[in-house]
Parts: sequence; C-alpha cells; structure tokens
Amino acid sequence: MIKKIFFTVLLVFGIKTVCISQPINNKLIKADKLFIKQDFVAAAKIYESYLKSYPKDYYASRQAAICYKKTNDQNKAVDHWPNVIESSKVTDQDRLDYAKCLLANYRTQDAKMMINFLKTSPDKAIAAWGMAYTNFSQFYADSALTRVNEVKGINTSETESCPLIANGKLIYITEKNKSSRIFVATDNDNKSAISVSTKKDDLGFSEISAYAKHIQNKGICSQVSLTADETTMYYSRSIAAKELNKLAEASSYKFQLYSANPNDEKAEVATPFVHNSYEYDYIHPSITKDGLKLYFSSDMKGSLGGMDIFVCEFVNGAWSAPRNMGLLINTPGDEVFPHISEEGVLYFASDARPGLGGLDIFYAEPNKDDGTFFTAKNAGFPINTQFDDYSIYILKGGKAGYFSSNRKNNLQDDDIYYFVKDQQ
Repeated sequence: MIKKIFFTVLLVFGIKTVCISQPINNKLIKADKLFIKQDFVAAAKIYESYLKSYPKDYYASRQAAICYKKTNDQNKAVDHWPNVIESSKVTDQDRLDYAKCLLANYRTQDAKMMINFLKTSPDKAIAAWGMAYTNFSQFYADSALTRVNEVKGINTSETESCPLIANGKLIYITEKNKSSRIFVATDNDNKSAISVSTKKDDLGFSEISAYAKHIQNKGICSQVSLTADETTMYYSRSIAAKELNKLAEASSYKFQLYSANPNDEKAEVATPFVHNSYEYDYIHPSITKDGLKLYFSSDMKGSLGGMDIFVCEFVNGAWSAPRNMGLLINTPGDEVFPHISEEGVLYFASDARPGLGGLDIFYAEPNKDDGTFFTAKNAGFPINTQFDDYSIYILKGGKAGYFSSNRKNNLQDDDIYYFVKDQQ
C-alpha cells in the first residue's frame, strides 16, 4: 500500500520531483491530474484553492503560474511567480519564465535584469537568453524599416489567425471561446473553422464566407496550407487514437495530418498522411509551392523536446520518412507554425529561442550549398512583441506578409496583422 501511494505521488508530480516531506493533499493531486490532461483552466482554479491554505507553496505557485501562462493570462501568472522566485527550490528555468511573464506585463526593465542575471546559467539554452539581453537593441535593429498594421474587416473579439493568400483572397482560421494555446490534442479539439475573405487592398477585406465546407464537416484544427495550383490543402485535426491503432487508449486523441481537394465536394474528403501515428501529434503543415516538401510540427520520436519542426520529401511518388530540422532550428521548447516562403526561407514560431517574450517569429535562410538552413534569427520588433506572435505568411518577394498576434490584449483575442518592410 505504501509503495502504491508513493508511486502515485511521483506520477502526478512528474513535472518536478516532489520533496518526500511534502504532505499528500487530495486537492493538489486533483489539480495535477487536470494539469497532466492539459485542462489548465480547471487546474488553475484548484491550485488557487490549495494556495489559500498553503500560500507560499513553491510547487503549487509554479503550477498555477504555468496554467495561466498556457491560457494566455499573464496578468494572473505574475501574481504567483514571486512565491516561486523567493523559494529555495527556484531554478533558472523558473527565473526565465518569470522574466517572460514580466515582459508580457510591460515590466521590461525588471525582466531585463532577471534575464541578464541568467547569462551565467549552466543551462546553455537559458544562458543564451541572458547573453541576448546584454544586447537587447538587436531585437529592434530594423524596426524603423518595418511597418505593422492590423488588417480591417475580419478581426473580432474572438480568434482570427493563421492567414494565407490564395487567388487574391485571404484564407484564415477562426475559433470561438479559445481558452489556451497548446499543441497536443487532449480531446476532440476540432473547434476551428476556415474562413475566406475577398481582398480589397493590403489591409482591407470583406465578404467573409466559409472555405471548403466539405472538409470542415469532420473537424479541423489550426493552420492550413495549399499547393500552388490550390487543388490540395493540407491540414490537421484531432481524432481518437483508437481509430489509428487498436492498442491505443480509448480516451487518447492525437492531431494528425490530412490532405484534400478544397474545391471538389465530390472528391474524397480526406487522405491521411502516410506517417500519421497514434503515438504522436502532427500539426501545422506547410507545403512548398512545388508540392515536393512538407514541413510540420510534431512531438514524434527524435524530437529535442516539446514540438519540433520536421520535413518530408516527395520522392518517387511517396513521402520520405520525417526528418528533424536539427539544432539550428529546433530547441527543447516548442517550434510551431512553420511556413516555407517562395524564396525558400523557413519561418516558424518558438517559445524557447531568445526573443521578446511569448511566441516569437524566427526565420532561417536556406543554405544553397547543401540544401539545409542557416541558424534561425529572430524577426525582431515590430513583428515580434512581448506577446504571442506566430503563423506568418510571406508574400512573394519576401518584403511583406501577414501574421497572427494577441498583442492587443494578451488574452485569447488573436488577430491578423499585415507587415511591410521598406527598402533600405
């Protein structure tokens, strides 16, 4: 019986090692179970309740802060980080997460002091943040050359994100009642819809309607991508893992990739990607214009941690095995929303590379000598802010495009923005 209780404690406290002297608390165990299921809204409420009895508890404070971070509520997260920072158990990762939270709450100087302190961290990834902030101006180097404006005619108080331009129209994702930004399927998460709007000019759109209704009937999740002839759309949706493998848990769901013709309602609705697996999530596809390379994010075997960007090549009529993009692109954090431009530049969002806070947009120039990419660079301000900036779509020429951001209020109200870089 003692062994069973001890194992249960280790399981639900898997994010951090639990001190043996910490009392077993049913409320905390319940919150941890919800956290593991990534139900961060419900978990946060229980951690808050627990903290009324144990207000200085390091673990519960940290978990509550992370829950609010995951649900894009950094205003509440900042209330819990001080208890974490003041604890003798504090780690450099805690300090970095606190610094990012300070950035999202406009406390820039406090954040810079905290991050600068981390440049001597034994963790190389964290030390990179500290070193980057000794030259904070690098993130603003080209800001005078880049203009960013919110697009008109489509943004609402709900979520609008993941833009792409096709045949003179803006195709994008809408979602109501968004409560978090997570990249693994926790249930039937097909809550997104695809909308299309006629382009009046770079900033103005009108005549909003549903796009590819026959594809959306079975659900869709987040970013979509079109081939150059617009006859094949790649997208992801969550399905019960049981559908993929009879050995999978009945309650398990996974994001998987599919392709379909968005124009032909009589065509087969969906073709599953050949490398789909009940063990992993596959999300955020981006197909090259020639249709020969497919980029996507996944936590599959070979990932460095979190979600990594992978690529498959279409060779001899079949998709090659997924290849991890490597250390010049991926980190132990999340690399998501890849986009490959017509010029062959790889854009993506990351929450682990040094930046301005939240998800930042990065880009990697192609190495034409060997077909790889050079080290990813931060796109800088004003494309990036201390909030979540992601899912960029680059127009031909590479000097303008659209992207998603929650910079307006740092909550679930993601909107679409247009940027253009002036010639030097």
